[in-house]
Amino acid sequence: MDSHRNELISLIQNEKITPELLDEAVSRAKLLPNSQRWFAFLNQLSLWVGCISLGLSMMFFIAYNWMEFGKFAKFALVEVSLVLSVAGYLLVKKDTMLRLGLITLASILVGVLLALFGQTYQTGADPWQLFLVWACLITPWAITARLPVLWLMIIGLLNVSFALYCDVNTNPLSIMFNTSIDILWGLFSLNLISLVAWHVARQKITWLERDWPIRIITLITACFVTLLAIVAAVEDNVLSNAALPVWLLCLGGGYWIYRRKTIDLFMLAVGCLSSILVIVTLCGNLLFRNDGEFGAFLLLAMLVIGLGASAAWWLNAVQKEVEHEQ
Repeated sequence: MDSHRNELISLIQNEKITPELLDEAVSRAKLLPNSQRWFAFLNQLSLWVGCISLGLSMMFFIAYNWMEFGKFAKFALVEVSLVLSVAGYLLVKKDTMLRLGLITLASILVGVLLALFGQTYQTGADPWQLFLVWACLITPWAITARLPVLWLMIIGLLNVSFALYCDVNTNPLSIMFNTSIDILWGLFSLNLISLVAWHVARQKITWLERDWPIRIITLITACFVTLLAIVAAVEDNVLSNAALPVWLLCLGGGYWIYRRKTIDLFMLAVGCLSSILVIVTLCGNLLFRNDGEFGAFLLLAMLVIGLGASAAWWLNAVQKEVEHEQ
């Protein structure tokens, strides 16, 4: 559909399609979704929202009615729901959306069961252990189901587990990094490893070739490395901190992958946004130190407008280059 849309845009820009024939051209190219496509989209959306809501509602239902049920009733409710979800996954026809929704529901119920067990018997385990065990238990299902959503869920659980671990252990990476940004370095490293592993795996595994999961991981990784660079700039620790060189290295690597090897406008837009944030932070730190507030805010506003306009112009030029090649 994207290629048809780009081709149609190119024909319109070259004035090969008159305004009178535009509606007919769009209709013949099947760019606008018909009733059947809308029904399929709403059906899938309702399925996924229903499965996720059902899993989360189980947790809130038990928490709200904690004093109304005995512990055996609570365990029976969660365990029966978990067994039914797994049984439905095994019985439903393969390669259907319902099957994938059921295994996602089962993965959520595993976390509910672990939380219920820990709260009922007060095992004394730290919260980070719950999320780590949760991620480990659903990993075989993620491998079997071949579902990117479950792998993103595992990565998210590992992020939460590491963040909670850092909350318990105030400085787990004191040998390598500064105390105040340990958690940022750890989360950045974890997501960077996940991003590299996904890139390598998608070269051989077909069901990992979708763009949206890797874009989500890239966005999260970019957020953490941008925060590291911003923290270094705000704390006047640019020269003695590795954050800014690491940020520049990631920016250069992203440009080489998503501009030279292949073109991905979403990834390039993320890089532009990260660059604007870091540059504005660095300049703002200098301006507020040497200038008055009014002049600093005025210069920063002009800088943001200029950088934003430059990024938009460059992304538009890249888009035109892609359309010309097609």
